[in-house]
Amino acid sequence: MIKWLWIPVFSLALLSCEESRNKQRNDIRKTFRDFSDAFFARDNTTAAKYISQRTYRYYDRILPLARTADDAGLSTLPTFDLFTCLVLRHRYGPKELVGLDSQTLILDAFSRMTFPGGAPHFLDLGDISVDGEGRTARAPVLLPPGKWQEGIKVTFLRESGTWKMDLTSVFGALGPTIEPSLVDPSSSRAEMALYHLQMHENQVISRELLAP
Repeated sequence: MIKWLWIPVFSLALLSCEESRNKQRNDIRKTFRDFSDAFFARDNTTAAKYISQRTYRYYDRILPLARTADDAGLSTLPTFDLFTCLVLRHRYGPKELVGLDSQTLILDAFSRMTFPGGAPHFLDLGDISVDGEGRTARAPVLLPPGKWQEGIKVTFLRESGTWKMDLTSVFGALGPTIEPSLVDPSSSRAEMALYHLQMHENQVISRELLAP
């Protein structure tokens, strides 16, 4: 008799767990929707509240490299670190870079309706997967110009009771898709990255960008 009692109890536990997961997914979608509303309204202060501390730590690590790395140093960096450094140098002069930290960088980017150096825009979310402990979640993202890319997922982290988005979480998966275009026997990786940045921006960018 006791054994049979476990069946409805177990079923109720599974139902409760699924209801909890659905609530978490709804909360994550609300985070993304509220972020997007603030972003497109140019409310940079509100938009920045939905960004994970992991993103801020990434840019605090990258900014010193953007200020000081030369061609050789840039060429040793992981793919998106390299592009991020070049994008930051393209957007900001040397004196402006010195005055930037992760918070001012993100606020300034959102005020321009762009994502901070190197990060692609997220247009929409796919199916959300929440981890077993309910502290992190991942979802595929729709990237410009409106294309879903298999394996490219953004991470959400629960921080101080709120779901927040790590803008840099897609870099690891996007890097290998870009890295082959940086391989050229007659040019450094930094030179090739600069070339592709020019193509992306549709303008000539001086090679001086490779010098600190």
